[in-house]
Amino acid sequence: MAKVSVIIPSYGRPEFLQKSIQSVLSQSLQDWELIVVDDNGVGSVSQVQTQTLLNEYRDDPRIHYHIQEENRGGSAARNIGWISASGKFICFLDNDDEFYPEKLKTQVQSLESTGLKMTVCRFDSFKNGKKVRTSPKVPEMDSYLIPFALGKINFASGSTLMISKSLLEKVDGYDETFRRKQDVELMIRLLVEESLHVDDQILVRLNIDDRANIPSVENFKKFQNLFNLKFNNLFETFPQKAQQEIKQYEITELAKVALWNKDWRLFLRLYFTGGLNFTTQFNLGADLVQKFVTYYLK
Repeated sequence: MAKVSVIIPSYGRPEFLQKSIQSVLSQSLQDWELIVVDDNGVGSVSQVQTQTLLNEYRDDPRIHYHIQEENRGGSAARNIGWISASGKFICFLDNDDEFYPEKLKTQVQSLESTGLKMTVCRFDSFKNGKKVRTSPKVPEMDSYLIPFALGKINFASGSTLMISKSLLEKVDGYDETFRRKQDVELMIRLLVEESLHVDDQILVRLNIDDRANIPSVENFKKFQNLFNLKFNNLFETFPQKAQQEIKQYEITELAKVALWNKDWRLFLRLYFTGGLNFTTQFNLGADLVQKFVTYYLK
């Protein structure tokens, strides 16, 4: 089997990082290297704590630790990692998530058997140590581009993706101007270039305890503008119905951010007079109720 390089971009949350590292150590496929890219900034509290943790693994030659001089964001950290990687295949692992033991072996087998260059898998979501959700099965499609762009499929590709290094080189990796949803931006470009294999197996555990990364409304608007500037030309090639659904999706996402920030006035304005059609209003309401039940009542 081909060698796999696992990249962990680490910013804050050193208390979670050890479980992420252990999940790589526990893989059934052992031909891997692990590159932890510390993006906290030299001398910061989190950087010192992260380095102390990594010192526990200094005797394992497969584990490499790279310290960024200053915080440059997740995209830059991931690029530093995969560019320096020696594996044929690359996986990214957020520093609060975990791989299940068969993750690397299963995905290498998928890529080698299909001849494709990227694959994703299903995942479990845990909150406060309790499983609250398992991602649904994704039906096989000729192209996942439009459903993914419409937000109808969540691959959680920050931690579920395995991709050939050659394909990352082809698309120039992550766009470092994106400080949010870097995995979404990258996946759209990848889906334009290549076919995707979607594995039905559940191979990743997402730990969703941390809510500190909720963006402000203004920052989210800036992200939306940046996203639209980059992909408008692509979206204009989609069928008219899909273009309309993308606009509905953008309003829905902004309404959710307003709600998470307790900006009730903006949320209500977007919900009732922001241009959402009845179907989208209903689906948004149902989604919010489901999330409340799943993440706060269970």
